[in-house]
Amino acid sequence: MKHSIMINWVVGLAILFGIGLSQPTTVSAKSTAVKVTNTQSLTKAPYRAVSGYLYSSAKLTKKVHNADNYPLTTFYAYKSASIQRANGNKAVYYYVKNGNGKVKGWIWSGHLVRLINISQQRKQVNQIIGLIDTLSTDNKNNVISILNLMNRQSTLPDLLTQLNNLAQSINNNPDIVKLNQIIKMIKSDGQTLNYLFSEGINKLYPKIVAIHHLNNRVFALAQGLLDRIN
Repeated sequence: MKHSIMINWVVGLAILFGIGLSQPTTVSAKSTAVKVTNTQSLTKAPYRAVSGYLYSSAKLTKKVHNADNYPLTTFYAYKSASIQRANGNKAVYYYVKNGNGKVKGWIWSGHLVRLINISQQRKQVNQIIGLIDTLSTDNKNNVISILNLMNRQSTLPDLLTQLNNLAQSINNNPDIVKLNQIIKMIKSDGQTLNYLFSEGINKLYPKIVAIHHLNNRVFALAQGLLDRIN
């Protein structure tokens, strides 16, 4: 009898204080949500994936390919996305496709190695030099002055801003066209050209080289162009 009274008393307290005796304790899963903070288009460029996974979207909710299965596949990057994880960590992911477009997805940029065609980049340098050399004297000197302003801390946006300002300040239409061509080439390949100049572009004999890390500096690029301007 006393035992029955005790059980009823405990049950009554449980009901009174809202304690569900039959409900198991649950722990909410830690959020793995990814916030996409910025996206932008990229100039199509070849890469190799050295590790990691390709995801179906920049929110990284579903893995679609393991990069380890494609060690010799050339991927082409088309878009980038800056993301922030629930823990505050930030990263940049690239949207890539293989040649036929069947293997595609978003992969962390740190898992990609840029493939550089040395011969093609040398032609790019010659094109830029040719455009600079055929500018009117005043605007050629203006470009030279801009290149001379670039120091070891100068970045690609610094150089592009200066060149854009020059293009917007002149009235010579042929020069404007040439400057816009120069800006377009430097915008798409400036980091690569800076790397090649820093390594000695004329000393690089392999047709294709792989670069894991490209920085945003332009000092070597500026000096390399200055050395070649007539």
